[in-house]
Amino acid sequence: MFIQHNDSVSPIVTSLSSHSDDFELLIQSKSKNKIHGKIRFQYLQQKFEAGIQITAASIQIQSQYPFAGIQASAPLIENIELSENAYLVNGSLTKQGHQNISWLILDCIHLYNLLRLKPGSILELYREAFSFAKEQDAQSVFGQIQLESPIAHSVAKLLAQKMKRKHKYQFGNTLDLLASIQHILGTYPQQFLAPKTIVGNLVPVLS
Repeated sequence: MFIQHNDSVSPIVTSLSSHSDDFELLIQSKSKNKIHGKIRFQYLQQKFEAGIQITAASIQIQSQYPFAGIQASAPLIENIELSENAYLVNGSLTKQGHQNISWLILDCIHLYNLLRLKPGSILELYREAFSFAKEQDAQSVFGQIQLESPIAHSVAKLLAQKMKRKHKYQFGNTLDLLASIQHILGTYPQQFLAPKTIVGNLVPVLS
């Protein structure tokens, strides 16, 4: 497949927290206020693994296998809403937390498929968003827009809008989308220059 794979899924965890039809949560460290570990899930016979950090107000995941680079996060919960909508309560994942992890998995799978099957399209979407960034800040560097910069939110929003229009999918967090694509571009630049992926093989056809 177009993005090279890591050697294997990490086998070592401290304890198994939960297993559902959607994913398996593997805990490496845990307290009443935070869980740090991994999630494993499967899509079309492909096994995935991602790092995960869960608190009452936030969930972040970052793909590790079969490739590293895609990140996604759940909406940050305001303090006044924590009593009813928390993702984690006394060290246990809530129904709200479980549902949001499932949505983050969908974000990962969707971007994975686009990167695997349509790398040229993703590159073109990013180029369009970067052109906007360059107009706003002439010092912008391709593939290296800082998420803390003043223009990052505008560029990320534009990128997400273009993806939704072209590929009919709304990525949950626009800054995560920008960060994920830039990470993939920087880590696997050769994959965007010519070959288009057909599952398991590279063929010399421009996207």
